[in-house]
Amino acid sequence: MIRFISRSSTSLLLLAVAATTAWAGTPSTDPLDWPHWRGPEMNGISREKGLPASWSLEGENLLWRNTEISTRSTPIIMNGKVYLLTRHNPDSTREGEKVICLDAATGNKLWENAYNVFLTDVPAERVGWSCVAGDVETGNIFSLGVCGVLQGIDGDSGQTLWQHSMSEEYGMIHTYGGRTNMPLVFEDLVIISGVMTGWGEYAVPAHRFVAFDKRRGQPVWITSTRLRPMDTTYSAPVLTTINGQRLIIFGSGDGSIYALQPRTGKVVWNYDVSLRGVNTTPLVVGDTVYAGHSEENVADNRVMGALFAIDATGTGDVTKSKQKWLQMSRMMGRASPVLVGDKLYAVDDAATMFAYNPSDGAEVGKKLRLGREVFGSPVYGDGKLYIGETSGIFYIVEPGPDGPKIVHKQRLEGENIRASASISHGRVYFATSGAMYCLGNKDVQPSADPRPAEPAETPRSADMTPAQLQLVPVESLLKPGQKQKFQARVYNANGRYLKTVPVQLELQGPGRVDNNDTYVAPADVPHSVATVTVKAEGQTSKARIRTIAAPPWKFDFSDGKVPATWIGSAYRHIVIDEDLFTALKAQNERAARLYVYCVTAFTNGNQPTAKFADAGPRQAWTDFLRYFSLDAEGKPTTIDEAKAQFDAGLDILTKEGVLSKWTWGEGPGGIDLAIEKGPREIKGNALLCKISTIPKGTRSQGWIGHPIYRDMTIQADFKGLERNNKLPSMGLINQRYTIDLIGPDQELQIRSWTSQLDLRFAKTIPFAWKSDTWYTMKFQSETKDGKVTLRGKVWVRGEAEPGEWSIEATDETPNLVGSPGLFGNASDAEVFIDNVSVTPNAG
Repeated sequence: MIRFISRSSTSLLLLAVAATTAWAGTPSTDPLDWPHWRGPEMNGISREKGLPASWSLEGENLLWRNTEISTRSTPIIMNGKVYLLTRHNPDSTREGEKVICLDAATGNKLWENAYNVFLTDVPAERVGWSCVAGDVETGNIFSLGVCGVLQGIDGDSGQTLWQHSMSEEYGMIHTYGGRTNMPLVFEDLVIISGVMTGWGEYAVPAHRFVAFDKRRGQPVWITSTRLRPMDTTYSAPVLTTINGQRLIIFGSGDGSIYALQPRTGKVVWNYDVSLRGVNTTPLVVGDTVYAGHSEENVADNRVMGALFAIDATGTGDVTKSKQKWLQMSRMMGRASPVLVGDKLYAVDDAATMFAYNPSDGAEVGKKLRLGREVFGSPVYGDGKLYIGETSGIFYIVEPGPDGPKIVHKQRLEGENIRASASISHGRVYFATSGAMYCLGNKDVQPSADPRPAEPAETPRSADMTPAQLQLVPVESLLKPGQKQKFQARVYNANGRYLKTVPVQLELQGPGRVDNNDTYVAPADVPHSVATVTVKAEGQTSKARIRTIAAPPWKFDFSDGKVPATWIGSAYRHIVIDEDLFTALKAQNERAARLYVYCVTAFTNGNQPTAKFADAGPRQAWTDFLRYFSLDAEGKPTTIDEAKAQFDAGLDILTKEGVLSKWTWGEGPGGIDLAIEKGPREIKGNALLCKISTIPKGTRSQGWIGHPIYRDMTIQADFKGLERNNKLPSMGLINQRYTIDLIGPDQELQIRSWTSQLDLRFAKTIPFAWKSDTWYTMKFQSETKDGKVTLRGKVWVRGEAEPGEWSIEATDETPNLVGSPGLFGNASDAEVFIDNVSVTPNAG
């Protein structure tokens, strides 16, 4: 019987955590299962025998083909079932994403768990980018969708056990590229990652890892890599044991390979290799990590791409101390390598397979051309490598002493292959843009050599000294008066659990503590943040709490701050004095823009000083010049030329008290400018400014409440500036829909999935508007009879509100819940925002 989990039933669970659940799948004890996209050993190796060496679409060794699947996701196989992410109702007005479960033997659908794709630029062809992860202990599975929907799902029924909207709750970024990471299950945790820009100390974007309790969805720990990474990535973490210490190893958006302790999130080491993100999933063999990338190298930024090996036994920055070898000019940015015998096989981005000596990285034997492009990774089993090429050719390759050779290939007309193969119970599974395939020898009984024993983890009895303290949950989103109980866990230096200790919470912020271990959210503060700290066994740990009351809300920014509870907003917005900005602009336009730039530097740096210099990975002086369109023609090359451009404006800011001083200098990177904050506070009208001064994030969205609201009206005042005859875009978010006043096109648009305007849902009308003029925008959602009607209106602020809506549209495949929020694209010019309000619809 096919079970269909409707979008309605799952979407209502989006406020994070189901407190308890009785649902549980069937545990997996079968050694032939494939519960991780790189296999049970997470290395692309199957120990099975009797696997097919050839097949055909006419029936040879083709056990089944399911044409309902259209994906780039690699399947997992567990308990006789195939699980994967895929497009739902492709190329239709009802398109979304789903987790689907198939019978492994027949390919018949058993259930599907479908949900809408919302508030993302991801093209439909990139839906299903990630891979689900299976939990052999419970039989449940975990998925992370392209728009940040994280789910724990009952493996038998397909029912959602718990769910998080990672964008609305944690500020996870999902871009046009579609790159989405894969969950990892370890003991009682499911660990996911992505570039996130949240609130408080996590407002500045970073590639962050979050570990959730796999049964309840409660966040256990959060770890950040370096701030302001260049890329989102899809390098999946792999689990290993090095020197008796459990680690997960992954490639980060900041261009480094990291090792973390999976129970605590503690960073053990990092290896800096690329100036941009690393997408390949590392291969760990013994104490060695192999990986590749296809961007500029840290070792020599004139050279693109590399394949490299790291000694994983180090600590701290191991870039120089633990590098075994580095072979540059190898464009290994997608496929993960695989070790077969004494050769390391790796496929470059142009679909050429190479064999390397794993000890020194020397190329051995002949290379093998497989086509033009490869996204999936090679999988090895029974003496054969299985890999698909993007244009739709599936290869079976035999490793040999003189290099790899093709033993069979099958072209799939009209289909693209971007996923890897999986092997389970004598069958080879792979998916394409047009179907799911299962290959196997019908008359061969599944068999396998035993897996090698895993390296042993040092027992906790070897070190009972407390070295780490963990306060759980590490992050909470509450309603007024709601209670949250905390638990404190002690770990040793190796990340082994030692014990749970009594909690004595210390509170910083509103609310109160009951019974030493329970936080009670304030009943009389609609929006607040708090921190609770625990000290035990000589260690300290803290957890963060946001409390948000149900609407109505009003925000006027009169306290001079971006509201602390807002997600994805603080780093991308600042609060400025409108009256001062207007006066500065009338006197000296560059002074007005310097005002915005300097306030951004002080606010986002959280320091009273700032320096703009081309030193290190971030070229702050170049960014500064780019903001003023002086990074090319007219670029100052001497301090005197820089003074001629900026001193007049800086002098005005000093006289106004915005700055106390500024200093020109010259360092290794050339000219630099240092500024110090002055005593001036906001005296006039405070407003929110969506800034153009940051290198990334000028086009973004942010959220201001729980992700469970429906039938709300959100209103705000907007003013778009103009620069180089270009206008920004600005708008509101309501129930996972955006209303956007599009500057370049002079249009007003309602949408949900940005890249699917024609098919999925959108309405656009002409709407002329001017720069430097305040407009009031109102956006309403109404859910009725299984549909959502969206209504919007825009008018010049101060004039009478129009009686009629400017734009109205009905979505018959609705988003039923979502957080209110703001949208802005300030890439061309700043956006001013004021008087934000959210109210429930009347009646």
